[in-house]
Amino acid sequence: MNVEDGRIQVDTVGIAYRRLTPECSEAGHPNSDGSPTVVMLHEGLGSITQWRDLPEVLARQCGLEVVAYDRGGYGRSDPLPANYSDGFMEREATDVLPAVLEGLAVSRPILIGHSDGASIALIAAALGSVTPLGVAVIAPHTFIEDICIEGIRAIDTQRDEVITGLARHHDDPRLAFERWRDVWLTDEFRHWDIRPLLERIVCGVLVLQGDGDQYGTDAQVWTITGKVNSATGHILDDCGHVAHRDQPEQIAGYLVEFVSDCLSTGG
Repeated sequence: MNVEDGRIQVDTVGIAYRRLTPECSEAGHPNSDGSPTVVMLHEGLGSITQWRDLPEVLARQCGLEVVAYDRGGYGRSDPLPANYSDGFMEREATDVLPAVLEGLAVSRPILIGHSDGASIALIAAALGSVTPLGVAVIAPHTFIEDICIEGIRAIDTQRDEVITGLARHHDDPRLAFERWRDVWLTDEFRHWDIRPLLERIVCGVLVLQGDGDQYGTDAQVWTITGKVNSATGHILDDCGHVAHRDQPEQIAGYLVEFVSDCLSTGG
């Protein structure tokens, strides 16, 4: 497995990325000839490293290049302003994600997103800022549920412990945590809702969520499958919000199968 860690510039922000190339393709990046590339979008407090070994597993089992990157203000990417506004996921989907893909010469992405990253992937596919072969989402948000707000308030009571844990993954863990917490707990953000966009998605969609997700209910899954003709959903037993930590083998199995389906229908 060839692993390349690098940075690209998106406007004034340096974005850290990791590119994994399976051995069968190490002579050159697979996407250099327009081959599909798996692109992974992390959660609201996530980073490249918080995907654990899932990117490597997918690269090896799918035989495709896998790219993961830290959004601005997360991981090893440059910081962003101290405050998010309530359109931050839409901006990521329409401005940052297309620029990252262009900078990394990814023309045929298969998007895999977790939590906020899942929502960003859905928005990008719905608005056409990216044209993915498929979108797989883990614990997505399509509208704000009470359980989500309650979960964020609960984790805020343990902020110091959480920030200490995040320090292994982020250059500025306190800012990453507080910016995420603050925007989700604003009154304005309670009205955030991307359900009207979902019916515009034309590619295949896979939705995965744990039965013990602390930030969402199965309404998120069935909302997507009810509005996207090509969507399928699964609820994972004994699984919380970070499904690739709680049920890594099951998550990898679903994702590998989904990527294979994307290749057979559009690859």
